[in-house]
Amino acid sequence: MMYMPHPPIILFDFDGVVITHTSLELAALKQLKNNWYKWQNIEKMRLIDFARILEQSDSENKFKAYKNLFKNYRKIIPNPLKIIIFFIRFRLVYPKLEKIYETLKPNLENVLKILKENNIPTGIVSNTQKKRLAFFTEKFNLSQYFAVIMSRSDAPSRKPNPLPILLALKTIKNTYGFSKIEKSRVYFIGDLPTDIKCAKNAGINSIAILSGHGLKKDLERENPSIILENSQQLLEIEMIKKYLK
Repeated sequence: MMYMPHPPIILFDFDGVVITHTSLELAALKQLKNNWYKWQNIEKMRLIDFARILEQSDSENKFKAYKNLFKNYRKIIPNPLKIIIFFIRFRLVYPKLEKIYETLKPNLENVLKILKENNIPTGIVSNTQKKRLAFFTEKFNLSQYFAVIMSRSDAPSRKPNPLPILLALKTIKNTYGFSKIEKSRVYFIGDLPTDIKCAKNAGINSIAILSGHGLKKDLERENPSIILENSQQLLEIEMIKKYLK
């Protein structure tokens, strides 16, 4: 029996790729209005940069996470105690705002519908908490589009470790009954350098999207396979385009 290669598989990061960052910007704006922090070097920063720094401080090791937090914020908040207070306040405000203001990224739902209509498997691989991901999965009915939705709790290690991607691919393989997964036909789309590293560590194609949290120069430094301005351009990737009706 002749082997038929499976269609391209597209895995998505969550924050900044599937959902917007409106609530992050609102939370940052609320904190920026407080001059008590004695802000420094913020003239050229975007609102989303305050949240991006927070994301880049994340680590499975809590001690390392706090160490990263001080290192990454000390240029804009010189007082270590105030860095901790900023972190606590931001974390308290942000979850409340996102339940009200967060939406899917522009044009993403249309892209997902087209991929689904053409039987192109998709999944989410995220470092976010399981409870939070479950909330948005239900709110936006994401299960109708994604064959697998991976949170930080669904794998023993977080990105950039390749395990979350490899486990997601195993689920897709079993769900669709593929005899094997060809990594050259798999894409992971993310908006942070961590996502590009994760894709490379898993041996699949990496897509850097510029409409998320990350900076273009930081993403380019990781040398991704493809760089896109937005999710609509996914449909222009040659391998994916071949499968569209």
